[in-house]
Amino acid sequence: MPEEPGSGVLQLLRQSNLMEGDPLQPRSMRITHSGFAFLLQDINAQIWTLLLQYLEHSTALEMDPVDVLHFLFMLGSLELGQDYSTSMLTDTQHIMLEDLRDYGIVFQRKAKSRRFYPTRLATSLTSGTTALLSNLNSSASMNPGDQSSQGYIILETNYRLYAYTNSPLQIAILNLFVSLKSRFENLVQGIITRDSVRNALSNGITAEQIIYYISSNAHAQMRTNVSSFKGTFSL
Repeated sequence: MPEEPGSGVLQLLRQSNLMEGDPLQPRSMRITHSGFAFLLQDINAQIWTLLLQYLEHSTALEMDPVDVLHFLFMLGSLELGQDYSTSMLTDTQHIMLEDLRDYGIVFQRKAKSRRFYPTRLATSLTSGTTALLSNLNSSASMNPGDQSSQGYIILETNYRLYAYTNSPLQIAILNLFVSLKSRFENLVQGIITRDSVRNALSNGITAEQIIYYISSNAHAQMRTNVSSFKGTFSL
């Protein structure tokens, strides 16, 4: 059974207006209209949306915002897979390390460990989405069976959509604007209808965001036809 996110993560999501409810009662939390739109952003945009909110919150906790930003940009320049000592970190950065561990930006073997590792999310902070996708695709090439980090969506001109994925997150995102019809081990099939688009619009998702998400995650066989796809998407 997957672990529930920590109270700090839920509090940040609530402060960002991405979820609503009591962070101390995780099962009471519900995604907001802004949260639905957030899910359709690219990974780098999602990270910085949360970190900018974290930066704003840090001032309320009397943390030095310059120190906070310095640590974030430092993480972006570190080498993936390399361990680093916590001995040179400031008091503010030690506090941040605990928070960023919960956000998945750094990894520590134990909570009190004196070494930490930057994750792929950390190394993408200053390199942009392209570099992150490049890193993910490098990993995918070592594991061809994993479709979660490759373009996985094929959309036909009759709005039938095929997604080569078994990721619960990706399937949940598609369900925001696609009427899903069937699911197999590594494939889900559905159709984009007027009703499914209206449902997305009612949740604060725009047509532009849907187009961007599909275009960004288009299967390699579809990428050559992305421009024509944009022209036909006129529900």
